[in-house]
Amino acid sequence: MGIWNQLMYIVMMLFALTSNVSIAATSVCIVLGALVMIAQKVCTGSLPDMDKGLVKIVAVYCVLQVVAALMAPDPADSLGEVWGIIYRLSPLFMGIGYLQTRRRMAWILVAFAVSVLVCDAMGAYQLVVWDDYAPVGASSAASFYATHLLMAIPIFYLMCHQDEGVFAKKAIPAFMLVVSIAMYIVVSWSDWSGQADWASVLSQSSFVKIFAEGGLVGLASFVMLQGYILYRLVKLYQAEKSISRSVNTASYGMIGILVLAGIHLEGMTESSMLQISIMREYWLLIGLLLAAGKMRLLEAGKME
Repeated sequence: MGIWNQLMYIVMMLFALTSNVSIAATSVCIVLGALVMIAQKVCTGSLPDMDKGLVKIVAVYCVLQVVAALMAPDPADSLGEVWGIIYRLSPLFMGIGYLQTRRRMAWILVAFAVSVLVCDAMGAYQLVVWDDYAPVGASSAASFYATHLLMAIPIFYLMCHQDEGVFAKKAIPAFMLVVSIAMYIVVSWSDWSGQADWASVLSQSSFVKIFAEGGLVGLASFVMLQGYILYRLVKLYQAEKSISRSVNTASYGMIGILVLAGIHLEGMTESSMLQISIMREYWLLIGLLLAAGKMRLLEAGKME
């Protein structure tokens, strides 16, 4: 299946390169990824092995989302929203199904870093030029930009603590880490200073919005999926910790936990996670981190 892995690797590189700057480009990447999978299925009669437990949980989540949509006041509109959610979740399968080496993971993260750099450059320009508005980077709102930064910060930390050849020079990811932290502080401060009160802030929560649109079933399915992802990341972190020989090597599981925690803590007061580009980027990173962590355990003989 070498050709299919190579094609999907190219798609993931393009996805990472545009993840922070263009929703349209990531839409094209998702379509290309789907075409690769369809072509592979038609030509070979099979698809790559994927984490069966995770696939089952995702399937249950999708079914429950459909049930919640059918129970909504406007089922047709709600079913359209469910399709959008499933569409944005699809980048997860690029990583867990097609990532073959940690070196490829490293280059995908380099492409991701370039995307963040472009976004931060736009944010810095806006900070200087705009007088009364918080910088938004390539996003449509400061809160969305802040959530993108929350996902980027753990990734740059990971890049600073990896020993592979691609990450031999730590100065660039360290610089990006400092810049992203600084931009997050500036953006968050500007955004929070414009909030009227806690009631209006909490009304924008991702969890409140999910409950309002999907009811108890929709919220329960969301918590189930995210809880399972957290469980898998914690298990991965514990397994990696048992084989780590260096205190300077970051755990893929821990980085995944930080990405998940950051986006959900932000989700307590913002509905940013439900935004298209953020959901796509989140699922791509989670898939890559789970796949890279599994490879690390296989290399250490901790998995078969």
